[in-house]
Amino acid sequence: MKKSFNLCIFIGFILGILGGIFIPKVMLEISFLGNIYINLLKFIIIPTLFTSIMVSVYKTINKRMTIFPKTIILFLLMFVTSFIITSVIVALIKPGVNFDFDEAIWSGNITKFSLAEFLVNIIPNNIVTMVGNNNILACIIFAFVCGFAAAKVDNGKKAVEMANSFKNIFDKILEYIMYLTPLGVFSLIGNTIANYGIGIIGVCSKYIIIAYLCCIIVMFLVMILPVWVYAKISPLKYIKEVSRVWLVTLSTCSSLATLPHTIKVCNDNFGIPNKITDLVVPLGCTINMCGGAVSFALLGLFCSQLYGIEITFGTYLAMLFASTLINMATPGIPGGGIVIGATYLSVFGIPLSFMGVYSGIYRLLDMAYTTMNVTGDITANILISKAEHNSFKI
Repeated sequence: MKKSFNLCIFIGFILGILGGIFIPKVMLEISFLGNIYINLLKFIIIPTLFTSIMVSVYKTINKRMTIFPKTIILFLLMFVTSFIITSVIVALIKPGVNFDFDEAIWSGNITKFSLAEFLVNIIPNNIVTMVGNNNILACIIFAFVCGFAAAKVDNGKKAVEMANSFKNIFDKILEYIMYLTPLGVFSLIGNTIANYGIGIIGVCSKYIIIAYLCCIIVMFLVMILPVWVYAKISPLKYIKEVSRVWLVTLSTCSSLATLPHTIKVCNDNFGIPNKITDLVVPLGCTINMCGGAVSFALLGLFCSQLYGIEITFGTYLAMLFASTLINMATPGIPGGGIVIGATYLSVFGIPLSFMGVYSGIYRLLDMAYTTMNVTGDITANILISKAEHNSFKI
């Protein structure tokens, strides 16, 4: 069943590419199928996350509370390392020097960012606002607090048992939704190809190639190598299991939409206990973004080279710090990576004229960045599980 289902996803991916190339008008007409699939996943994610995290925290409150600080530290190390590796590659290749592009008008907005605003946004004033705005980080924090508090009151067990019952119901609904994955992948990737076409790659091929090169090198050094050395999982086995989610990340460009598949791979293919996965992966989906690190480092340094702006060591450290904060705040900032990228450049006074071209190719870049983000979540989950002395199925 698993092999046949993965084959269906792969077939949907290939058919979507072919459809986007040869029948683009048809693929645009049926793009609503992909939107429905994404909406269904987003609809069920928050209740699933809340119940899973609450139950897991309650069960592990007196046993493995060291998981949470370990996870945060690991996420920060992975992000910083990915940022530095990308910076070295950009400094060596210098892709922004003598780069020729036709400036496109960018009419987007810049979002004001501050640490105080970020902290306020993750503490919503009511539950309805949290759910309505899909504030995942706030949901995770609230579920963590509820699980912790339930372990400290006399009748907390009853509340957790009820949450566990709802968790089982939501898991079953999610299982039904996941059966639509081949259709969703077919529609989403077909719509992407139909909208942007193969020709757009030539518009900014140099930037796209460097982005994918950075992602591949970071994936090897930050993900494959640590898992190989520390968890003793061979690169071929690791790639074989992790690649099961790549078709979904490439088509949806959403870590959130890929979350059910990420959890499934961690639990079923790597044999990681639910109580660890339910804590590490949802949190990673929100704040662990190695692809985001590649995105920020490449965009900032590329544009600095493009406009001849010298980056001092102090400025570089400021860029690293700012990208880390903005990265964690990403779920609360509307407009996606383009707005976030423009905000990031504006903080350091870097001209925004490249953002016109950047917005045109961002979907192609986001395919790689999302894949990196999700692969990083799986990697972190494996490393944390190994640190907790768990063995793996493969």
